[in-house]
Amino acid sequence: MKALSSTLPSRSGFLLEQWSRGVGEILAALDSSQFNHVLHKAICRVVQIDFTLAFAYRGQAQPLVLGSTIEEEHRRVMLGDYVSGPYLLDPFFHATLAGTRRGCYRLSSLAPDHFRQSEYYRKHYHRTSIGEEIGCFFELPDDVTGVLSLLRWQQHSPVSHHDLSILQAIEPTLRVINTMRWSDVSRTMLKAKTTDGDGGAPGSGFLRDFESFGGPQLSLREHQIVSLILQGHSTESIARHFDISPGTVKVHRRNVYRKLGISSQAELFAAFLESMREREAELHR
Repeated sequence: MKALSSTLPSRSGFLLEQWSRGVGEILAALDSSQFNHVLHKAICRVVQIDFTLAFAYRGQAQPLVLGSTIEEEHRRVMLGDYVSGPYLLDPFFHATLAGTRRGCYRLSSLAPDHFRQSEYYRKHYHRTSIGEEIGCFFELPDDVTGVLSLLRWQQHSPVSHHDLSILQAIEPTLRVINTMRWSDVSRTMLKAKTTDGDGGAPGSGFLRDFESFGGPQLSLREHQIVSLILQGHSTESIARHFDISPGTVKVHRRNVYRKLGISSQAELFAAFLESMREREAELHR
């Protein structure tokens, strides 16, 4: 019997063949410890990426690391340091809070307007030499959302529109495969020891502590503005958010700096990190 020949254009046919081979390899490694590396290799058949990171988010809880293909030298900053507090400033985390559970997005499409000028970006992305990040969201049981991050180093070219269109085309398959692989993860998160004082969702008190960062000397509005500043919102963006004037935002910011005894966003971010470290230490006592 003669095999059917492809009638697809040569480039499209090649990509489809490569992705089909990759999916077969992924499914064969679905329950293997090599799953993350096989998944990475399969994606690289159609779009070049340097490494992957995967996290599970449940409401306000600290994220759970699902896996990575990053070299050991970068693991502490990109995984350990991230889940200890800075994740609270991550646009992907905030997207899950807003209800995003599927789709493939550039970090820049979800980030606040001054994200690249924020101390979080400078300390995390710039320090780690991450140049581009694409997040693919997938649904898990019990309102857990997974995010598979596909990353390139700064020295490599950004993901092109063509590459992004390919990732968006394979996103439904990535979503189903990751949902199958990590379907039991919600049980791990539900068993987490960190709960708020009311017995609510695991880790919910952690975000509440962040929202009250700065102590009782700050007003509710000042706490809110601090949160948006740290996330990377500009003065104009914060003003629009609260329907107040940019001048009022600047007054609030000056008052915050005065009350906290600081004079810059760098010092504000450092104080935030120290607060999160103290909170992390309390949770592990």
